[in-house]
Amino acid sequence: MPLIIFLLILALPVAELAILIDIGEEIGALSTVALCILTAAVGLSIVKRQGIRVFQDMQAASRDGGALGASLVHGFFLAIAGVFLFIPGFMTDFVGALLLIPPVRLGLGKLGMAQFVVHRGASRPHETIIIEGEYWEERSEEDAAKARLREKDHPDNQ
Repeated sequence: MPLIIFLLILALPVAELAILIDIGEEIGALSTVALCILTAAVGLSIVKRQGIRVFQDMQAASRDGGALGASLVHGFFLAIAGVFLFIPGFMTDFVGALLLIPPVRLGLGKLGMAQFVVHRGASRPHETIIIEGEYWEERSEEDAAKARLREKDHPDNQ
């Protein structure tokens, strides 16, 4: 796995340069550079707008006691999209643009969680998890009064 990652890190800049050279030959070097800057600027502004919206959704869900899972997935992949859009090149811009599409982000999140659960569950299938804690019941005044009367009526509680 580390060898594959290393080869991808080496191959990505070479592929980006090849694409930039090909496009530069077609539309000119200055136009290619301007197009790279334009795609980065537009993409990052979209990331910012969607990121603010995701942050507001997370605040609302947190305030209302709702689930944060989807918002966390959106936020994570928006951060990755921002990195891809900031890196100059058309391949990374394409990947960043794909990550700007909410169903793509959710699909990747579900796929990632499924892989995590499968691998995590397979590594320790019979492990017992013990969670220590305390709890208490909240009673209304009426229920508390009834409980005190019951305690008075039963002599074995003393």
